Amino acid sequence: MDELKRASRDPTGVFFLNGQEADQDLEDEAAILGQVVQDGDLEPAAIAPGTRRRLVAVDGSVVQLGFAGGRPLLSLKAAVVIRSGSSMRVRVVGPLPKLASVVQSSSTDSVALIELRRFESLVQKLVSREAPESVLLLDMPLTRVPELPLSADGTSVIGIAKNSVLAAHLGHLLGKAERVALLARRAQLLPYPGGEVGVTVARLEKGGIAFRADVFPADRWIDALSDVVASDALISGYPETLTVAHAFSRHSWAEIAAIKSVLERRYGLRVHEEVDVSAAVLSPFDGR
Repeated sequence: MDELKRASRDPTGVFFLNGQEADQDLEDEAAILGQVVQDGDLEPAAIAPGTRRRLVAVDGSVVQLGFAGGRPLLSLKAAVVIRSGSSMRVRVVGPLPKLASVVQSSSTDSVALIELRRFESLVQKLVSREAPESVLLLDMPLTRVPELPLSADGTSVIGIAKNSVLAAHLGHLLGKAERVALLARRAQLLPYPGGEVGVTVARLEKGGIAFRADVFPADRWIDALSDVVASDALISGYPETLTVAHAFSRHSWAEIAAIKSVLERRYGLRVHEEVDVSAAVLSPFDGR
């Protein structure tokens, strides 16, 4: 907040609403796909319902409110959904205003994405400490998680990506089986010696979507996916808990307006609005 006060005295402290998504970084998927093609055929494995376990899904979003003092001014929000048996609990963190760190060589969208990853990583680590023997579901490939929330208490971590080059190119290899997945490769977790992620392409329901699912630990990828099938409802083959976390982590236009009003009245920041009226009417949620 001290930084926001200093920014309010800056003559350039005018910022703009901007809800555009940054393009997804596909370099790691292209590299993995190239290795898969080089290595040859892959054998799909059946995913039968496994053990019922507690599921914890985490997702977050960031909205660029504009600029203050020449730095991106963001709002961060996250949702944690805990499913145990038939019960489901939702916890929401934020929205929290954040004056982003200055990264001279990065675009504004890249800076926003970096801040979102840091925020999500903090929430993930806090949740992992409170959820032993659980399956932690994240809405991103684990190879892009800046600091994997590892623990020695039997927790499995699964990172899911719906818009995936791997799934688009390898989904046909899953055939027409009801529940099936294939291991594309094992990826080394560089900060963690000996740690490996199993990069898989999975379809957990007949007629459902195929998606990329990174699993840690890699040697339990079949067990972890089987436990998700046994523990969660599926929406077009996608885990319901992660769908709920995604919905509750989005910023609403009312929240954005409230944050903007507080920053204007309490800290004197000047705001210039560039709102897409049709998007405001037709899209109740915004954010990454």
